[in-house]
Amino acid sequence: MYAFEPASPTYAISDTLVEHQMHGRSRTRADLPGGYRLTLRTREWPGRLEAVLFAPLPTGPARICTARISAHTPPAVTSRILDTVTRYAPALPDARDAHPPLQAVARLLITGAPFQRLDEPGLFVRFGQAEAWVEGRRISVTLGSTGSGLSLVLGGPWDAPSTARLTAAVLHELTEAGQLAGEVAALLEPGPWQVLSDQWHPDAALVLPATRCPDPEDPFGRRIARALREVQHHLRAARPD
Repeated sequence: MYAFEPASPTYAISDTLVEHQMHGRSRTRADLPGGYRLTLRTREWPGRLEAVLFAPLPTGPARICTARISAHTPPAVTSRILDTVTRYAPALPDARDAHPPLQAVARLLITGAPFQRLDEPGLFVRFGQAEAWVEGRRISVTLGSTGSGLSLVLGGPWDAPSTARLTAAVLHELTEAGQLAGEVAALLEPGPWQVLSDQWHPDAALVLPATRCPDPEDPFGRRIARALREVQHHLRAARPD
């Protein structure tokens, strides 16, 4: 039987992220299609995910992105952003000299409203409730409050077109990830759960336990399962749609 072997790393990035989180690993390394390489590391506290992505060059693998992603960011969003990096951020032979001019980045942006703040370095871009900060080789995007919202920091090297494309992509991803999850969370009473965007369906949300750590008094998760069933009944009664 014919085996499907994709030439792009899209599916492999998603599979690697799912495997890393499902097995609760602290570190994962994977060779991806097309000569790409991905290293993942989860910090025990506060559960932040760190990723390093390499692209092929004749001289050997070249780092095209480092990422620090908050624990509240849905895995599907992380996967799509890293896949966007492989499409929009080619490896640069002279990476040490890659410092895109902010004026060039601002001219190339197709999402958000770029502006600068007095006595603060870098370029700021506002899009809905999300805000990006572009400075040197770094793109930092936040949505919501620090610690409980979504946040992501990407590090280059990139040129100006790649920086503009990645900034727009991350602003879109974090904004869309927060909308439906926020609507569902608003319907729930306070409890031991968190609401995230579904990994595969853009019009769905996941209600999960608030902590990844198992309860020593309930190793099989029966207590949280009963609580989640109550959440399900409440949501169906409040919003049948």
